[in-house]
Amino acid sequence: MVDLKKIGRIELMAILGDHQSMLDGGENGRRADLSFHDLTKEDLSDINLSLAEMTGAVLQHASMAGSNFTAAILFGADLRVANLRRANLTRSDLRGACMRGADLSDAVLVNADMREGKLTWEPDAGPLYTSQHAEMSGALAARADFTGARLSSSFVAQTDFSDAVLRDANMNGADLRNCLFVGAQMEGADLSGCKLIGANMSGANLSGIIIDKADFSGAELDGAIIDPMILQTPELQSAKLPHPDTIGGARLEEILAAHGAWAKSEGGVRADLSNVDLSGRNFAEYNLAAAVLIGAILNGADLSASVLSMADLSRADMRAANLQGADMRGVRMERATLNGANLAGANLGPLESTQAPDRAWNSALTHARFREANLTGANLRGADLKGASFEGAVLRDADLSGAEVDGASFRGADLTAARLDGVDLSAAHLDQTGPR
Repeated sequence: MVDLKKIGRIELMAILGDHQSMLDGGENGRRADLSFHDLTKEDLSDINLSLAEMTGAVLQHASMAGSNFTAAILFGADLRVANLRRANLTRSDLRGACMRGADLSDAVLVNADMREGKLTWEPDAGPLYTSQHAEMSGALAARADFTGARLSSSFVAQTDFSDAVLRDANMNGADLRNCLFVGAQMEGADLSGCKLIGANMSGANLSGIIIDKADFSGAELDGAIIDPMILQTPELQSAKLPHPDTIGGARLEEILAAHGAWAKSEGGVRADLSNVDLSGRNFAEYNLAAAVLIGAILNGADLSASVLSMADLSRADMRAANLQGADMRGVRMERATLNGANLAGANLGPLESTQAPDRAWNSALTHARFREANLTGANLRGADLKGASFEGAVLRDADLSGAEVDGASFRGADLTAARLDGVDLSAAHLDQTGPR
């Protein structure tokens, strides 16, 4: 085994300074080579280490929050219990790395390579690269972005991926036992051969996943979005599957009529259509104010010009729904999925009390997904958008004044002429068209 090199803070800062100069195109700049260095408990927060060579480095308990490791080589690195909150590890080489107990909350690992790889040392030959599974067990990866990442055959048991993005990730053969995937966006992920025993995937978007020979024994899939054909596969029969309710047209009309009377204070009963499959239904111009639609399936439904103020649509599946011009003031849509939906001109601003002028209810859209949705001219004033995804969405002329956007993603979104008065974008994920 190679002896790890100890390094003083002054020398380390000089290396980092030369590396930054290299990144800036300086004549005397030099790429940082911290391979086989002992950097235990070092503070490397908010430092640009993109393209750095850190093979075999020991970074146990190191603080690297907010740092940039884009395309860095961390092959075989020891990152146990490291702080990598909000770090950018896009396209980084993490093969064979150990990230047991690391904090990757809100980190970006798009197209990161976390496959197997082992680093050994021979006195006469130097480092030898052989096989060893990468490890990320017991880690915190809530809200992290693993889009397109390669985690095949890695050991990732008991890790928290709540509200993380794992779209098109390759986890073939990974050990994912007892992991939390609550609200995760996993469209197109390859889970073939995975061990998902006891995993919690409640509310996750699992459309287009590949699950050949995966073990879902005891996995919780309540409220998850799953393609109908995949639901029938033998791999899922040992999981706790969602069982949406169905309701006949006549009974539905009775419920809606009773709700309309209730909304006007003319008797009736408040509608509770939680977990009901209402795909493709026509609710245009219906009054569903304050209705309870938790976990409802409204895929492709027509809700244009409807009244949904103060309605609870948490965890609802509203993909490709038509909500054009809908009154959605004060709506609750936490972890709802509205990918591809039409919300042009929809009003999701605050609902102000008619009796207490100083009282208002802001819309709660935390961790909602609006990927490639149309929100042209929509009113999102004062809305709670923490952790929401607007990737590829159209927000032209939308009003986001005073909205809370911590952890929200606007990558690829069109914010042309959008109103952003009083919006703190410093904690949001940006890469959008139009002005900041």
